[in-house]
Amino acid sequence: MTLKSSAAAAEKRRALRLRRHRLALCVFNEGGSSLDVALRNISPLGARLVGDGLFRLPDTFELRILDSVGGYSARNARLVWSAATAAGIEFID
Repeated sequence: MTLKSSAAAAEKRRALRLRRHRLALCVFNEGGSSLDVALRNISPLGARLVGDGLFRLPDTFELRILDSVGGYSARNARLVWSAATAAGIEFID
């Protein structure tokens, strides 16, 4: 990706995203299903996830971002886009 195209993509975002490397869990089907993912960047409005099986994510789910002491923070999320191993989400809570 060139500098010009990455700058154009960043201008479309409503909020600056910060790079993060955290493990996360997508929980759906009323808690009956989950998918391990990695959080790669995050803003107050959304995030980018990477992992295998992202095609299985429903339109809405709970994202649990794991912390370093075994706890997590949870946000309700909506799937905005997905590719083979990456997805963009928007927080809806």
